[in-house]
Amino acid sequence: MRVKTLVAAALALAGTATLAQPAAHAAGPPTPAPGTHLMIDAASAPSLSTVKTWQQKSPYDAIGVYIPVSSAVDDRYDKFQANLTADWVSAVRAGGWQVLPIYVGRQAPDKCTTRSFHYISNNATTAAQQGRDAASDAAASAKRLGLSAAAPIVYDMEAYDSGCSTAMRAFYAGWTAELHTLGRMSGIYGSRNSTITDVAALPAHGQASPDVVWVATASGQAQTATLPPLPDGSWNGKRLNQFNLGVTRSYGGVSINVDESAVDDYVWDTTAPTVTMPTIAPATGKAKVSVDWTGADTGGSGVAHYQVRTRDVGFGKALGAWSKAKTVKGSVRRAKLSAGEQYCIKVRATDRAGNTSAWSRSVCTTRYVDDRRLSPSKGWHKAHNAAAYARTTTVARHKGRTLSTGKVHARSIGVVLRGTGTVNVLIGHHKVGTVSGSGLVWLHLSRTHHGVVRLKTVSKQKVAIDGLALAQV
Repeated sequence: MRVKTLVAAALALAGTATLAQPAAHAAGPPTPAPGTHLMIDAASAPSLSTVKTWQQKSPYDAIGVYIPVSSAVDDRYDKFQANLTADWVSAVRAGGWQVLPIYVGRQAPDKCTTRSFHYISNNATTAAQQGRDAASDAAASAKRLGLSAAAPIVYDMEAYDSGCSTAMRAFYAGWTAELHTLGRMSGIYGSRNSTITDVAALPAHGQASPDVVWVATASGQAQTATLPPLPDGSWNGKRLNQFNLGVTRSYGGVSINVDESAVDDYVWDTTAPTVTMPTIAPATGKAKVSVDWTGADTGGSGVAHYQVRTRDVGFGKALGAWSKAKTVKGSVRRAKLSAGEQYCIKVRATDRAGNTSAWSRSVCTTRYVDDRRLSPSKGWHKAHNAAAYARTTTVARHKGRTLSTGKVHARSIGVVLRGTGTVNVLIGHHKVGTVSGSGLVWLHLSRTHHGVVRLKTVSKQKVAIDGLALAQV
């Protein structure tokens, strides 16, 4: 990284890590492995004109920048970063590059380094709080620059000696936990034999682990699959490999001294979240309904909020348009239904990176109307039934008796039966089907019909009607 200016200094800081110094002015970086792309970082953010030239001429797709750090703990080489502004970030991203924020604050405890830095405490409790404080500072800094949660914020931890692992793990865990609380992804950069060794041990100690890990290897190999001491398969798709340190590249007549990294494509959260809707009963006798759904974000930044659209319609009325989208934090929606009302809902999710899912499938339910809402012909009588909806049924023992609605719109008709009787279902005087049995029995039509729904007995067998549900979807 760029705590020091010279590659030789960077190599010296690597402790016992094996870092091979690449040749300056090399022709160009190696082709990145499939599923990765190339990123540069430099001690100072280049001018926008330089970046635009490189965006057109170079093989890189991303740039790491050193975001502002509280003056009390700032260990960046260039503490001014004259070019780095919110407008610069916006323009660089508009030009097609991702921007990775790098934070260089406190470094390892003084007992584990001979260099002059702002130090992390060797007390684990204090170190954890220092990690949280750093995360809060970094998140605010990234926000001021317009750096969205699509990118993790990476802590640059330079190499250190053994003897401080407990404090360092506490610091890393505090950093990650606080970034997650603030809705950001966490990353940690460092050398294999110190930083990355301690980061790799976080899961085994039950401590919060960063979302991405950036390993300084200077290996010259633009790959991320094998990066010991990271176990193979760990942080899959969330790795970076700094394979070249301090090389000078020239594109479009403009030269920069840069570090080069291979970056897994999924380090950036460009994937929309998903919403899974529940299976709910198509009809209910209850006045209050609750619909809860599940949101997931494999991109890493996490679901920030949901948008909900609903539509509801009174008994037998024409179905209206969807409501305007309403933003909600929770993943449950409650509604109170009047008798005969149909209620539908659909949801979409937005993650903290700003990616928004498609609208989910809609789910609908309808509250029955009681049998007493229907108009009987002669030959029906009311009967008390403690197990029935509203404790009543309408009963007939004669053929050709009808129960009718007013004019309604319906595509599905649900009849609540008590007993073993059979009725024909008519719309107007046209038979559209037959229902029989016990409980809620649905008749699904090929299109929405408009007219009077009639339930007509087909024999002298006892028929007991408990309720009726109409649906239009």
